[in-house]
Amino acid sequence: MIIDMHRHLWSLFERYPRAAEIARRGGAKEALVEDLPVVPDWEQTGRDLIKEMDESGVDISVIFMADYALRLGDGIFTAEGENRIHVELMKRYPDRLIAYFGIDPRRKGAADLFEIAVNQWGVRGLKMHPTVGYFPHDRAAYPLYEICQDKGLPVTFHTGPMPSPLFSRYTQPLQFDEVAADFPDMTIVMAHAGQDLWPEALNVARMKPNIMLELSMWQPKFKYLSEFLFAIDRMRDTIGIERIIWGSDFPGLRNVMSLKKWLDIFQQLPSLGEEHRFKFDDLDVQALIGGNAARILRL
Repeated sequence: MIIDMHRHLWSLFERYPRAAEIARRGGAKEALVEDLPVVPDWEQTGRDLIKEMDESGVDISVIFMADYALRLGDGIFTAEGENRIHVELMKRYPDRLIAYFGIDPRRKGAADLFEIAVNQWGVRGLKMHPTVGYFPHDRAAYPLYEICQDKGLPVTFHTGPMPSPLFSRYTQPLQFDEVAADFPDMTIVMAHAGQDLWPEALNVARMKPNIMLELSMWQPKFKYLSEFLFAIDRMRDTIGIERIIWGSDFPGLRNVMSLKKWLDIFQQLPSLGEEHRFKFDDLDVQALIGGNAARILRL
């Protein structure tokens, strides 16, 4: 079973044209996107997603939105509306899609909204993006974490920098240490493994066994293959292969490489590693691209 643990329906820059324009001025290649219709056809987006999964060999995708509204305003949909779209697509494709709930903990009644989404909508996890202006250890978020810990749901955090108009200081890897310590029974997925700050993310995860490192947004790193392989090898040797997860962060990285190519890279780790004196085997591959995610999701 191959599971993409990090998938969006639309990228940040598709959802927020203002953010795309600011990021383009800063040189962010990910902001070079085609304009979406004012109200995109989310049903067609769902069909296109399943088609891309089929063509790439992905069995299940975890889909979620990031709530940027308190920093950027509502995007193409309201936060509640976009969360509901994710849930509706999960219902339409129950064997293929798993929806998380994305919310800014500073929203009024955030914990109540999340509890409704868990109990009535059937969401399977929480997505948080602190780059909008809060630290992950902000006490406003703790009621959300209590729900996750009580119900055995994972929480996925963006980690590492982001372009303007978002803030990078809130998602430095060390900022997640306090949450991991206060909620030791809650699974924390550090999306992007801190990006170029992966050694810091690894050091935090080394001391906190409830943290997992997820490798979406690492597509550009493949350009430096030896360093890419070294990082994965170092993570495996430090925290174990069972705490590293594959994800795509599509569609935002589609202009870097296809979903199929990104999956192929991980499936070819044994041969790629051998060329650069790193040893990976088929069990490592199976854990990375599906086994570890299946365990977290209780599949």
